[in-house]
Amino acid sequence: MQTPGNLRDHFLLVVKMSKACDVDLSTALDQGQIDAPAYADMIIACRGCGQVGKCDKLLATLPDLSQAPDYCVNRDEFAHLRQLQAV
Repeated sequence: MQTPGNLRDHFLLVVKMSKACDVDLSTALDQGQIDAPAYADMIIACRGCGQVGKCDKLLATLPDLSQAPDYCVNRDEFAHLRQLQAV
């Protein structure tokens, strides 16, 4: 089993990935599209991901993404929130 990554680092990574996927997590919270426990779950899931190095490289080279990469544990949540915010 992998040791979970640093909480702050993964919080920032979730924020960066959300911005790259054109998702505003603050808006999602304010509009009830996601609640605080679900947001925390996204960060916890990210902490357990073994592909963090790939995310760092990807986000450094591609600041705008049409969707999170296949290996992203939060890919479906980002896609769902992006769809809600596109309306």
